[in-house]
Amino acid sequence: MGVTSLWQILEPVKQHVSLCSLKGKTLAVDLSLWVCEAQAVKKMVGVVTNPHLRNLYCRVSSLTLMGIHLVFVTEGDLPKLKSSTVQKRIEARFGPLRKPEIAIKKRTRFKSILKECLELLECLGIPWVQAAGEAEAMCAYLNANGYVDGCITNDGDVFLYGAQTVYRNFTMNIKV
Repeated sequence: MGVTSLWQILEPVKQHVSLCSLKGKTLAVDLSLWVCEAQAVKKMVGVVTNPHLRNLYCRVSSLTLMGIHLVFVTEGDLPKLKSSTVQKRIEARFGPLRKPEIAIKKRTRFKSILKECLELLECLGIPWVQAAGEAEAMCAYLNANGYVDGCITNDGDVFLYGAQTVYRNFTMNIKV
């Protein structure tokens, strides 16, 4: 849902940080963000069978080797308040849907992808939690209560839920 112009408002206090500065920190990661990013990489289409798993494995491996601890957060049930917004996003991306079952299939496929990611995380011994609702709300809760040092998400709602430290536009570029 988001807050209009939030990132522009926060621009004056934004700080760029290098990955190496996060050594020893524990970060809550909004898993949906990483899955969506992997699905959007055009270079992987037709080349990588499961880009979400490849992306997740590479990032987890690199960050773990750098001494960064991760806790992944996955979505719970979609809040009723957000269902119309999600429908509008689907229509914007795929055009108006004459058959609502298409949207249900897309949501079911997304949940299946998240499940594959959670299975990989379990195999790697990386902790994860399922939020009761939105993942960014749980990330914010973990951060606000001192369970993690920060959140990796692009969703500005995380601040509305009480997050103190947010890493946005996350990239594995270790030069930054």
